[in-house]
Amino acid sequence: MGTGKETEKLLKENTAQKEDCNLCKDATCKVGGETGYGAVIFKIGNKKNGWFATLSPQTGGNPEFDFTVQIMPLMHLTHFSQIGSYPKLAENYGIIFSKISSAMVQVMMNNENLSAEADDKSNSVPIAVYGKCTTWKEKKEHLHIKIFPFRGNIGQPYTVDSSFEKKEVLTEKDGKKFVKMVPVKKVMIDSSRLEMLAKKLVLLLKK
Repeated sequence: MGTGKETEKLLKENTAQKEDCNLCKDATCKVGGETGYGAVIFKIGNKKNGWFATLSPQTGGNPEFDFTVQIMPLMHLTHFSQIGSYPKLAENYGIIFSKISSAMVQVMMNNENLSAEADDKSNSVPIAVYGKCTTWKEKKEHLHIKIFPFRGNIGQPYTVDSSFEKKEVLTEKDGKKFVKMVPVKKVMIDSSRLEMLAKKLVLLLKK
């Protein structure tokens, strides 16, 4: 953690869009437009309190069923702590996060013929969230948050999950302990499916 003065400086630093930031450039795209990180499927707010979401052309899960949506602020925020300095920005984050999550669940359930009324764990569509921010000494990367289906290889227990403790602990020759994880490699989603997903999500998010 930084000192109090470092924290204060961070919260006051210029959050205007940066010319050398790809995500800042993507923030200017309209819904339906294509960016280097996928199609823009939703936007909310203005330059000072807004967010936008893109549908990634790649997935670490099953390309026939899974997909990832990335949420980013229109301002060049680099730390989660900055969000609290802008009440309307925080409010809009809650709205976009909720709407994206709901739309993803609807698409997944429809694609897999699942019923919301069925009381069966196999009918569930678990969703995970991944986000990170840089430290004071690292590159000031544009804040981004990814939402994706938490299943298959990409749904393996991680260190923050209580189920991670149940993984078998193995020992190397030098005495170091480790656990096995299945490799995860991002793959491209078929272009026709990606186009269909983008259209469905845009329609759902308009409601």
